[in-house]
This record gives sequence, C-alpha cells and structure tokens, in this order.
Amino acid sequence: MNSLPSLAVLVSCGVLGCAHTPSVPVRHVVSSADAPAFLLPGGKGTARLLVNAETGASAASLGILELQAGAGVPEHVHEHSVEMLYVEEGHVEMSIEGRALSVQPGDAVYIPAGVRHLARVPEGAPRFRAVQIYVGPGPEQRFRQGEPVKAAVSPE
Repeated sequence: MNSLPSLAVLVSCGVLGCAHTPSVPVRHVVSSADAPAFLLPGGKGTARLLVNAETGASAASLGILELQAGAGVPEHVHEHSVEMLYVEEGHVEMSIEGRALSVQPGDAVYIPAGVRHLARVPEGAPRFRAVQIYVGPGPEQRFRQGEPVKAAVSPE
C-alpha cells in the first residue's frame, strides 16, 4: 500500500490548512492598472482588488485600500478571515476589540478572524493608503458592491 497520497493530503490539508485548487488559471503577476477598483460607500475611498479568486488565488487575497480625510470603515467582523494591513501613507484611527489604536505609515496591523474592528481617517488628515490582505479570502468581495472606478481616488 502506497502511503504517499495520504501523506500529501495530511500535509496539504491537515497540517497546513486546505488551499482549494483554483477554478481559474493562476495569474502570478497582476498589474495594478488591470485590477478592478470600486468606490467605498460615501465615495471617500476606493478598494483595488489585486489578488483573489478571480486571479487564481485560493488561500488569500491582496488589495489596496485608500481612504480620504473623514472616511471610515464601520465596525465589522470577518468570522473566518484574518485581516492584515501594511500602511503606506497617512494615518488612521482604529478600534480593534474596543481598543483604540493610532496607525501610522510603516505600521503593520493584524486582526484575527472573529475580532470586531473599525477604522476612521481624521478630518483634515492626508489620504490613507494601505496594502490589505485577507487570509481566508472572501471579505474583499464586499467592495464589488461599490461603483467601479478606473483609478484609485486621489486627494482633492
């Protein structure tokens, strides 16, 4: 009896977590210019969806989140997805599990699955821009409800 197939399933699903086989060809490089972007509710920001199920990524997603002064993301929870942010520009005030945090350029943010969180860019602050990753993709799909845009929103 050959145990290698069983070992492969154990390693890929039991030890490392199952990564589903992509249903579309994997795009190893996704140009920001080709990635869809969507306006956020209130029109004060955009989400550009770079790597996700549509590009053949099944274990995680990656996008760019841009918010203008006064914009916010209301409190919410991703039950089955970890969220991570890397702040490139601006700053944002966050609440994670009720704990107030000020996040600056160069900071990385880790939000475990099932944790309440929100974010708000203070009035008069510069544009906020962050790389956003979901491990356990799916939450990024909510951005598709917004109006499609060709380029990320730039500060006025």
